[in-house]
Amino acid sequence: MSAVIHAPKHVCLIEDHLDYRRVLRNAINSSEHLRCELVFSSIEAFIAETETGSHVDVVLLDLGLPGMHGVAGIDVIQRRFPNARILVLTVYDHKPIVLEALAAGAGGYLLKSDRLEIILHGIDEALAGGAPLNSHIARMILSTFNTVKPERPEIDLSDRERETLAMLAKGLIKKEIADQLKISYHTVDTHVRNIYAKLKVHNLSGAVTKAIKLGLT
Repeated sequence: MSAVIHAPKHVCLIEDHLDYRRVLRNAINSSEHLRCELVFSSIEAFIAETETGSHVDVVLLDLGLPGMHGVAGIDVIQRRFPNARILVLTVYDHKPIVLEALAAGAGGYLLKSDRLEIILHGIDEALAGGAPLNSHIARMILSTFNTVKPERPEIDLSDRERETLAMLAKGLIKKEIADQLKISYHTVDTHVRNIYAKLKVHNLSGAVTKAIKLGLT
């Protein structure tokens, strides 16, 4: 029986620094299951040279771009590639920018100081349904969970829903949460849908950001 050959996953890179862009693209293309063919130096170039419907699985997005800022570009990318996961890859680690990017719809937040293997692992994690976060960013988010007071205590998550949300914020995928909590994948999926419904959001980034603002620890 012949081995099953899986089609490579396609990564789009939006990064204005030429040398870093070249190094990162080469690292991605050195992977057996990833391909980086779409590379742009700005959101404007991305808009001009891509078409809705092109196959893209993950977008690596810098924030400090010439022209349109990366955070403003998240909505543009989502509309063009609605099924792609958007991972911020930047030097900015200030809390307001991090929260703004997550609230805009970023599905993960990595720093350029991360090693290339960490970034490649983050891409794989996003493809598996996770939300990769730089360790410093993850600690920042978790510490914010523990310090912000609720603005709307009437939005109440159950203890298990809070536990599930905290694990999602750490980057765990549903299967890993099910294994740790010793419950079924279906139960975890139900918790996640309940969390989204209660917080009136549609994705993990929105849930994490809103939970932080409401102090739902």
